[in-house]
Amino acid sequence: MARVLLKNVTKKFGNVIAVSRLNLEIKDGEFMVLLGPSGCGKSTTLRMIAGLETPTEGEIWIGDQLVNEIDPTKRNTAMVFQSYALYPHMTVFGNIEFPLRMAGVPKQERAKKVKEVAEFLGISELLNRKPSELSGGQQQRVALARALVREPEVFLLDEPLSNLDAKIRTQMRFELKKLLSYDLGITTIYVTHDQVEAMTMADRIAVMNKGVLQQVGTPNEIFYKPANTFVGTFVGSPPMNLIEGEIIVKDNKTLFNAGEFLLELPMEMEAREKVILGFRPQHVEVSKDAKEGFVKGKLLGIEKLGVESYGHIPYGNLEIVVQLPESMGTSVKEVYWKPRADRIYIFDAKTRELIYG
Repeated sequence: MARVLLKNVTKKFGNVIAVSRLNLEIKDGEFMVLLGPSGCGKSTTLRMIAGLETPTEGEIWIGDQLVNEIDPTKRNTAMVFQSYALYPHMTVFGNIEFPLRMAGVPKQERAKKVKEVAEFLGISELLNRKPSELSGGQQQRVALARALVREPEVFLLDEPLSNLDAKIRTQMRFELKKLLSYDLGITTIYVTHDQVEAMTMADRIAVMNKGVLQQVGTPNEIFYKPANTFVGTFVGSPPMNLIEGEIIVKDNKTLFNAGEFLLELPMEMEAREKVILGFRPQHVEVSKDAKEGFVKGKLLGIEKLGVESYGHIPYGNLEIVVQLPESMGTSVKEVYWKPRADRIYIFDAKTRELIYG
C-alpha cells in the first residue's frame, strides 16, 4: 500500500482554474473522500492522481515516487468510473481479465486471478455473462473486480454509486467500505457530491469548492467544527441556518443581536458589527407556547424525513428550518423557536470563516 501526497497542485484548462494550489495527504491505508458540488475540482484531482490529466503546477507523489511524468499504466493505481466503463462485447470474465492481458500476464495466471477476485466479490456465477445481462449492482462489482485484479497500491473511485437505486446504494456503501478498508486495507480516494456517502464511508473528508480545498477532517470534525459557512451549509441535511447580525457586549454579557431576538453567547467576545450566526436545524429549541427570548414563527410547511419532522419558518427574507419535537405533530401552524446557545457557530461576515464554534 502507499500514501498519496499532493503538493501545491494546480490544474488549468485555458483560463479556467479547475484546481488551485491543492495540498493534501492521503495516508497509507486511509479511506479519503473528496466531497463537493459539481465542478468543484474533485474529479479532476482524481484524474491527475490516476495520470489521466497532467498538473499545470505542483507535485503528485505515490509512496516515495514523484509520478507527474509517469505513465498511468505504471502508477499502480486502479480507477472505477461512474459509468463502470465495461466492454459490452466481452463477458464478465473477459472484462476482469483485460488489464492482466494488457500487462502481459500469462494466460493460466490470468484465469487464476480472475477466479480468485470473482469469488472474493461473490460474482463467480456471472463470469460467462455479458454486461447487458447484469443489474447495476452486479456491473459495479465487475468494475471493482477489474480494478482489484491488478492488485493496485491506490484505489480511485469516481462517483461509483450514483447510477444505483437508493436501496442498492445503501447496501453497496457498506460493502465497499468493508472491502476496501477492513478486508484489504487499501489506500482509497473516493469522489462524491453525496454527503451521506462521505459521512458514512470516510476516515477523513476533504471538502472542495470552486477548485479550492475548504477543510480536511474526520466526518465528526467536518460536521461539528465547519471551517467556514460553505462547509457548514454543504455538510448536514437539512443545511445549517445562517443569520446575519452583530456581537454586542452589555452588562458583562456577550450577546448576538439579530434584530428580532437577542441570544446570550456562552463565551466572551469583543463587540463586532457584522457577523453570521450559524445553527443546525437539529439544534433549535422549539415550543408551541410563547417564551422569553424565543422568536414567533408561522410554519410555511412541514417536511417529513423518516421519523424526523422539519418546519420551514420565514425570517426576514430568509427561510429558517428547525427540527420539530415528535410530540408536536404535523397539524401545528405556529411555533416559537430559539437556537441552542451551546450549539451555535459564529462566522466572520466578510471572510465567512469560523470565529467560534
